[in-house]
Amino acid sequence: MADAIRYLGQGVFYALFFLPVVYFSHQPQHQHLPEGMAELKIAVRHAGATIGECTDVEAGVYTPLPGNKQRPQICPRQRSPLQFELRMDGKPLYLATAAPSGLHDDGVASIYRRFTVPTGRHTLQLRMNDDVTVEGYPWVLEEEVDLQPAQVMVASFKDGFRLQ
Repeated sequence: MADAIRYLGQGVFYALFFLPVVYFSHQPQHQHLPEGMAELKIAVRHAGATIGECTDVEAGVYTPLPGNKQRPQICPRQRSPLQFELRMDGKPLYLATAAPSGLHDDGVASIYRRFTVPTGRHTLQLRMNDDVTVEGYPWVLEEEVDLQPAQVMVASFKDGFRLQ
């Protein structure tokens, strides 16, 4: 009789433990994106063009230095910021200017953004300028895409834009 009561008590305690686990594993329902929506991600990491030109060093300036440390030219390190534009169906969705990283603005510039957009056929236009001496956008991608519900599309840049 004592064993039966002990087993019944264990069953009650197990039930009290597992009922909340079962409830919280099924509730609340999680939906990553609203119904009829897709996600568009922009992931760009790129070093802009160097600002300025190399200048010749006058003869005799580096003569006290050893031969391996003498330079014929001094070149700037600072890089251009990235000017980025994302348009969807002809309307601007995102405009940004990303400054280069680094102590002397000599590193890469990074852009990462997520957008929840409606599904269906859209015209995406990605434009980027990585050189302050150039007018307009030398890097352009215009593409028709058909976004499905809950689809995640990533736009990246490596020697040109890519949609995946």
